[in-house]
Amino acid sequence: MKKLTVLLYLFIHTLTGNATITVPDSMLTILHAYYTTSPDTSLAIIQTMRERQMAPQWQLDMAEGDYCYFVLDYTKALKFFQRAYDNIDVKGDDERRLGLLERLVHIHDILYNDAELATFIHELKQEAKRQKSDADMAIADFIIGKRTHYHRHKQKGYNICIKAVEMMKNSDYFRKYNELCSNYADLLLMYMEDGRYNDAMRMSLLQEEAILRIKGMNAKGMNAQSKNKETLRFAYGLRASLLARAGQQEEADRVYEEWKMQGNGNSIIDKAILDYLIIYKHYQEAHDIIHHYCDMLRTQKDNYSYRMVSMLTTGAQVEAALGNYDEAARHCQEIKAIADSLHIDRSESLMAKTKDMIQDKEDIARKNFKLNVLGVILIFSITIGGIVIYYTRHIRHRNKKLLKALNTLEAYRKMATEPTITPSSPTNPSDPTTPTPPSTADENERLFLKLDTKVTQDRLFLNPNFGRDDMARLIGVDKNRIGRIMAKYSDASNAAVYINTKRVEYGAKLLLTHPEYTIAAIASECGMTNTVTFNRTFKEVYGMTPSEYRANSERIAQTPE
Repeated sequence: MKKLTVLLYLFIHTLTGNATITVPDSMLTILHAYYTTSPDTSLAIIQTMRERQMAPQWQLDMAEGDYCYFVLDYTKALKFFQRAYDNIDVKGDDERRLGLLERLVHIHDILYNDAELATFIHELKQEAKRQKSDADMAIADFIIGKRTHYHRHKQKGYNICIKAVEMMKNSDYFRKYNELCSNYADLLLMYMEDGRYNDAMRMSLLQEEAILRIKGMNAKGMNAQSKNKETLRFAYGLRASLLARAGQQEEADRVYEEWKMQGNGNSIIDKAILDYLIIYKHYQEAHDIIHHYCDMLRTQKDNYSYRMVSMLTTGAQVEAALGNYDEAARHCQEIKAIADSLHIDRSESLMAKTKDMIQDKEDIARKNFKLNVLGVILIFSITIGGIVIYYTRHIRHRNKKLLKALNTLEAYRKMATEPTITPSSPTNPSDPTTPTPPSTADENERLFLKLDTKVTQDRLFLNPNFGRDDMARLIGVDKNRIGRIMAKYSDASNAAVYINTKRVEYGAKLLLTHPEYTIAAIASECGMTNTVTFNRTFKEVYGMTPSEYRANSERIAQTPE
């Protein structure tokens, strides 16, 4: 009876999911966590090592983040990677820092966290440049290319992506073919959305070639053989969808059969074939994939995201095709709720951070219990008063600075549009009526006015490649002299600052006349591909960020001088 009770307990214990894998002590190393054939065993190794404190916290966080990434739980992976990145031990190690920046960039890209993505791309590029890592520079540039394409600068986006792919191909990065496989898939989707099916098929073939290269390297770790098979299934799913969109049904059906031969996949892998299934009316199969994908997002607590909106949109289409109109309507209502939530997601995040800061201050206040209430109120009142005074003076100063800059710009533009008087050349130096030749200083001032008028009227600064050499050629002087002219006759310290100032002045107009443009799109329109540089230069010129300028434009225009 006792034996039966024990067996029954173990059976129930297993069914409830509380059973754990016992790992031999000989396997309790980070290396074994990566190079085991079972993801569950990998997790058991990491968790056991964490309980016994057998490795640094950052190393265990990084390993568990990689495990979550492998099993496609991206939200949880982000938490571990961010915690490892914030660890002080990591910040002092270049190699660890670079590896975690790669992971954070990929995760934020997958989760469509654009604001955080921009920050980490900038950090990755800076770190890659410092460590001379072409592979990491290629990773950052490729995602920049994707975002450029997304913001409707399509050919420019393609050019950046292709250049990044070539840089990755020429690198000695140990995960080169994994990155290339992902890059080709992204390019395939971009070309397919633009109707460039021949280019998309070329990317599909290159993707398959990269997958075979991975298999040829005898990859190990976290069930690598199964992972390679999933990757091939993903590639065939994309190709079947591509062929279906291109109207090549016979070939698409053949690839679909190859897709099925790759074994069972998962909802993230299998969503690649949704276009094929919908175009050729395999609605029930499409419904199952969408249903499992949405369930997976809910399990990962990623309900309110762009990924969920995209899948529910496709799901509504499929439900309607199956005649499930109530379910299709429910999907549409859920999409609206998520879309509304996404608009306030950023403000809620800021509120949460503010709340955390307030909580920290309250904790500190409780520890300093010896301070009396009167002292706390007095300090608080002085602090608030100081903040109000500082804020009021700061805003007034900033607005005056902006108005002065705008008035100066308007006055200069009126002057620049007036016809330039070109002095006549002297014909006889001995003739007293002949004008005296201008001095070098007068000549430099004339050249500057000529240059400034040309740059402003023709908007030469909108060309991202426009620089000091181009300005020198415009007025026929050498680049050293152009530097001296800039320093003396412009408000800028050098040619680069002069050009960027012109760009942000143009950007200020776009911010007011095109409220539908994103800051990144406006920066690109102004000839500045780096949004961070655009924001910094804009604040130097106008005393505020582009977002603040746009938000306060009406109030600023009414502020008296």
